[in-house]
Amino acid sequence: MEVGQRLKERRNELHLTQDFVAEKLGITRQTISNWENGRSYPDIERIIRLSELYNLSLDELLKGDQEMVHHLKANTTVNRFLKLFALLLLINVFLMVLVLTKQNLSQLIAYLIFSLISINTLSIFYLIIKKI
Repeated sequence: MEVGQRLKERRNELHLTQDFVAEKLGITRQTISNWENGRSYPDIERIIRLSELYNLSLDELLKGDQEMVHHLKANTTVNRFLKLFALLLLINVFLMVLVLTKQNLSQLIAYLIFSLISINTLSIFYLIIKKI
């Protein structure tokens, strides 16, 4: 059974309306409807909150729906990639600002910072190529 069907059945068993569930999760009723009809999937945070609201384990909720499990894995991978990408960019910006604002840096420290920026930039390119 797919997650959407499981969500709909459990909501009906508990005599909850889509409006009530949507309000509890801070989303629209339309979103609940889309999940229940298989047009979209909830993110991991909402899956956890739904399992708590519906008093179902995550295993009960997700078991058997390989497409949903794949969706959650893909989103988790993308989130990790974006966080790492943002961190590397922030480090580069910090290092560049450091080089530009500190006029009295020794040549050795300036080369070291330039090397760090270069390595960091190569890491960013690697992440982009790996993701493509």
